[in-house]
Amino acid sequence: MKIKLFAVLAVISVLLIVIALQRQGDDRVEDLQSRALLSEQQLEAIGQVERISLRRGQDSVELVREGNRWGVVARDLFPAQPERIAALLHAVRGSRVIEKQTDDPQYHARLGLDPGHQEPAPLQLRLEDGSEAINLLFGNPVGNGQLVRFADEDQVWLINRPFGMTLNPREWLDLKVVRIPMEQAATARWEHPDGEVLELEKATEGGYNFRIAGLDDARQQGNERWINSMVLGLIGLNAQDVALRSDLELEEPALRMQVTTWKGAELEASLYDLSGRYWLTIDHFEQPPEGNLGVNADPRWAFQLGIAQVEDLLKRRSDIVRSGDNE
Repeated sequence: MKIKLFAVLAVISVLLIVIALQRQGDDRVEDLQSRALLSEQQLEAIGQVERISLRRGQDSVELVREGNRWGVVARDLFPAQPERIAALLHAVRGSRVIEKQTDDPQYHARLGLDPGHQEPAPLQLRLEDGSEAINLLFGNPVGNGQLVRFADEDQVWLINRPFGMTLNPREWLDLKVVRIPMEQAATARWEHPDGEVLELEKATEGGYNFRIAGLDDARQQGNERWINSMVLGLIGLNAQDVALRSDLELEEPALRMQVTTWKGAELEASLYDLSGRYWLTIDHFEQPPEGNLGVNADPRWAFQLGIAQVEDLLKRRSDIVRSGDNE
C-alpha cells in the first residue's frame, strides 16, 4: 500500500515539476518576445501627424506641418529638415517594448520619468494629428535601451533603443539654400559695388571647370580651383542661420551674383555686410517647368554665412589671376 502511495506521489511530483518548467519557459518566451510600443491605431496615426512638440525642462522645439512641408515654430515657420523629421517619426515607429517595468508612480522621478522633476528631467514628446495626441515620456537609459511611459499611464516600459533628439530649434532648420550641380551651371557673373565685374563661363556644356571670360588659355591654367570655389560657394550654399529680411537693415549689397544653367535656369543673389555679419538673399530664381533644382527662393528670408564662405564669394579678378597682367 505504501509503495502505491509513494508511486502516486512521485507521479504527481513529476507532473508538478513539468507544469512549473513549462510555465517558466512560457514566461521566458514572453519576456524575449518584443512588441511595438505603439498600438496599431497609433502607428497609423503617425502618418497623419500635424504637430510635433519636444520638451525637456526649459528647452523645447515645436514643429508644424503645412501641406508636405514642416516648419519650425520658434523660427517663423522656416522649413525644417525633412531628414530629421523622418528620423524622429521612424524612431517612434520602431520603438519596441522588450521588458515590462514598474507601474508604481513613486519611482517615476528616480527613473527620469516625472515631468515635475528637473533632475533628471524626461524628454517629453507629443505627436498630434488634429483629433488625437500621443504623449510619451523618455527617461533614463538602461543598457542599449531606454525607459519610457505614456504620459497618462503609470506603467513603465523598457524599449529597445534610446530616443534622443536635439532641442535646439536652429538645428532643425533646413539650411540647404541652393542645390545646383556644378556640371549644369553654364555662366556666372560677380558684380562689386565699385563697378568691377567678373564674368565666368565654361568651354563646353556639361563640363566642370569655369574660366574667366576673355582671358587667354595660357593664363587660365592653374586658376580653376579658385574660380570654381567662388561659384560653388553660391550654387552649393549651406547657410549658418536664417532671419526674416524685415528684421534686418539691408541696404546696398557688398556683392551681386548671377548664375545660369545650360537648361535655362537663372539665379540671382546678393550679399550684405551688416557690421561684420554677412547675409545672403536670393533675389530671383527661375527654372524650366521640368527643372528639379533645389533653391529656397522665398523672398521672406535672409541667410547668414560664415567667414570662410564669404571669403570664397568675395574673390576678385586679382585674387584669381595670380601672375602676369590682370587686364
